[in-house]
Amino acid sequence: MCKSLGCDGVVFGILTAEGRVDMESCAALVELARPMKVTFHRAFDMTRNLFEALEDIISLGCNRILTSGGEASAISGAAVITELIAQAKGRIIIMPGAGINPDNIADLIEITRAKEFHASAKSAVESKMIYRNQRLNMGSEGDEFRYDLTDSSTVSKLIKLANSKV
Repeated sequence: MCKSLGCDGVVFGILTAEGRVDMESCAALVELARPMKVTFHRAFDMTRNLFEALEDIISLGCNRILTSGGEASAISGAAVITELIAQAKGRIIIMPGAGINPDNIADLIEITRAKEFHASAKSAVESKMIYRNQRLNMGSEGDEFRYDLTDSSTVSKLIKLANSKV
C-alpha cells in the first residue's frame, strides 16, 4: 500500500519472543518495501542486546534505526546512542527519538553527534466540548476532552536549534 501511494519509506520492527530481531520476518518486509527507505522502529530498544541487534538490522539492509538507547528517553540513553553511532560507522543512520524537545535537543546533538532526530513535538489541545459528562470515559485512561497534536511552532524551534548546532 505504501509503495503504491508513493511513500518515501516505511517504519517497522519485529522481535522474537527471546528479544532478538526477527530476521526472517523483517527480511521479508524489507524486500517488500524496496525501493522505499526502511527504518527499524523503537522495537530495537526492547532487544536483549542493542549492539547485536544493530548488526542484525544493518545486515537486513535497513536505512536507519529509531532509538532512545534502550532508555525511556533519548537524553537518558544518549551515552548508549553515542556508542551505537560509533559502532555503526556510517553503515546505517542512528536516529535518536523519545522525549526530544527544545530544552534538550542541543545537549543531545552535542553528546551524540547524531544527524537526524525524531520528535513528536506534540502539545495538548483542549476539546471544544462545553458539556462534559464526568461520570464515564470512552475507553481511554486519559482525558476525554483533550488530545495531542503536533505543534508547528515546536517543530520550528527544534529545526532552528538543530541547525544552529551543525
